[in-house]
Amino acid sequence: MKKIFKDTCIIAALMILSVFSISIIWSGITDEIGLVLKLFGLAFIISVANFLFDEYITLSIAVSYIVKYFVITGIVMLFGFIVGWFYPGNFWMAFIYVGVVIVLAYLIDSIKVKKDIAYINARITGRD
Repeated sequence: MKKIFKDTCIIAALMILSVFSISIIWSGITDEIGLVLKLFGLAFIISVANFLFDEYITLSIAVSYIVKYFVITGIVMLFGFIVGWFYPGNFWMAFIYVGVVIVLAYLIDSIKVKKDIAYINARITGRD
């Protein structure tokens, strides 16, 4: 199931990039394409920040998720103000958007970690 989900995400991303690339060549950057490109850019910035956070900062898992939540929310707010997604009256929406994504990412990460633990335990048991 994990492979199917991973392959689905990769194929969907390739489809989006292919369709949008052809659309950009054909008719330029529309509002919808611009939004998706901005989301890809934001995802890249967040991925880099997350990587740097994991590499250079050591915190407990719970504290790490809380700090990441506020750091990522700050990045989303800053990016959102720059590209015009937010204005001073609705900036709080970033907390909701980031919260939903973090919860989903945590659930996916938890499932992955549990499977890794089971695999490692099986390998250790097999050595005895």
